[in-house]
Amino acid sequence: MILVTGMQRSGTSLVSQLLATLGLSFGDPAELLPGDRWNAAGYYEMKAVMDVNSRIITGLPRNVSRFGAWLSKAAYLRMPELAPMAVRAERQRGVIEAIGRRHRSTVLKDPRFCLTLRFWLQWTAVAKVVVCIRHPAAVLASLARRHWLPRGLTARFYAYHVDALLDQLPAHEVLFVDVDRLVAGEAGELDALRQGLGLHAGPPSSTLLSDVVRSEAFVPTELCRQPCPPVAQAAWQRLVERAAVARPVISMSLPR
Repeated sequence: MILVTGMQRSGTSLVSQLLATLGLSFGDPAELLPGDRWNAAGYYEMKAVMDVNSRIITGLPRNVSRFGAWLSKAAYLRMPELAPMAVRAERQRGVIEAIGRRHRSTVLKDPRFCLTLRFWLQWTAVAKVVVCIRHPAAVLASLARRHWLPRGLTARFYAYHVDALLDQLPAHEVLFVDVDRLVAGEAGELDALRQGLGLHAGPPSSTLLSDVVRSEAFVPTELCRQPCPPVAQAAWQRLVERAAVARPVISMSLPR
């Protein structure tokens, strides 16, 4: 099983679309969150995975009802403490184990893995973790555009996810992918991901990026004129440093 994660609006759906195009399975399409105007190609997120992660983080499911979804989102934005998640996770252990058995050969994608990864690593057979990174200036701009959230809140929300993820990542079997480089059409970035996952068949990475990436859907970092709040900038630097250790030959994008 492969897990794909990263802060929300960091390009996890784009990376998942690329992997699906290369032949990896994300499960039954009927069980996935459908696309919308923000992600027309779909989110590649399995509803059952979203629900179990949401129950761990907030105590509430994500896909049972519209009102329940709203409550879950509101609780999520309060950035729950990490310690109580372990108690709630124990109640979801059987569900996680069942999902793991059923989807041994599946890719599971959810930004919420940033907060729940340790439980999936402990109770399922995870072969690889793919971490999508994108400059926080672009992430914060995208969050503000979609959710109309205050910039200070989005900055703390970004750091909340990044720091939790860094605290849970295993020492090995982690692949970082720079989404800003994918959007810029840098085939070497996709080549590195494909090599790490053993995806040697299929079209050249340059062709794949040209066919799949819609750059107009991404706010270029250089157009995000407001400087990043210090809390987000510091979290980004920690993330870049960890990625550089994992991929010392490939320099990660730094603030421009």
